[in-house]
Amino acid sequence: MPTRAEIKAWRSLHRGRGRRETGCFLAEGRRLVGEMLEWPGRTVAVLHADAAGDEPELEALLARAVTLGVRTEAVPEATIQTLADAATPQPVLAIGEVPAYGWDDVADGAIVLLDGVQDPGNVGTLVRTALALEAAAVVGVGETADPWGPKALRASAGASFRGPVFRTDTRDAVERLAGRRIPIWVAAADAPPLAEPPAGPVALALGSEAHGVSPSLRAAAARVVSVPLARGVESLNVASAGAILLDRLRTGRPLG
Repeated sequence: MPTRAEIKAWRSLHRGRGRRETGCFLAEGRRLVGEMLEWPGRTVAVLHADAAGDEPELEALLARAVTLGVRTEAVPEATIQTLADAATPQPVLAIGEVPAYGWDDVADGAIVLLDGVQDPGNVGTLVRTALALEAAAVVGVGETADPWGPKALRASAGASFRGPVFRTDTRDAVERLAGRRIPIWVAAADAPPLAEPPAGPVALALGSEAHGVSPSLRAAAARVVSVPLARGVESLNVASAGAILLDRLRTGRPLG
């Protein structure tokens, strides 16, 4: 049975400070827990509600955790409710160590830079989209929401466990990309439409819908591009714009 100190520490994982202090994150639901049990990182513990332990799907999940040597605990449903972030919690959650991804883990290919994307749902959706479209990494800079927060993880549908997803500062990102000779292409509503594919990998920078990318990142950009929109439509949700641009960068099909 988890101790009071463990419950308190795990509850703190809803906040960025708690994740920074413990080096852990909280994942909720059968799908995310199942993805965690297949990733190379460390799963600290899997908790499930007492009454749900005989569900076939959950039984299989718990058996997998036991096989892997992961600590598995049956707890009162009230404990799940205390720890869960979702409004309607599922009866299983897990605690994992935040992976120490960095630039050395980034293979060749397109990179997605998220600059000041504060909505965790958009961050998680962009992680899911980017890795589905074969991006080499997703890197957060500025005030971008933590991709290892519970809301962002849910929106990623487990994609965060399948590729390099990490945060750094803008200066480091610009210098690292320059060292790799990877140009930065900034997405902005006031820019010309993306009309031709790049000659090689690029870093696509996506900013907040209200402010766009930071001036320092835009100053480092080799190009500024947009998605052409119908008359009267000012902009797209950042996750939608990112998906369209990433698809065009991958396939080479022009926009406009």
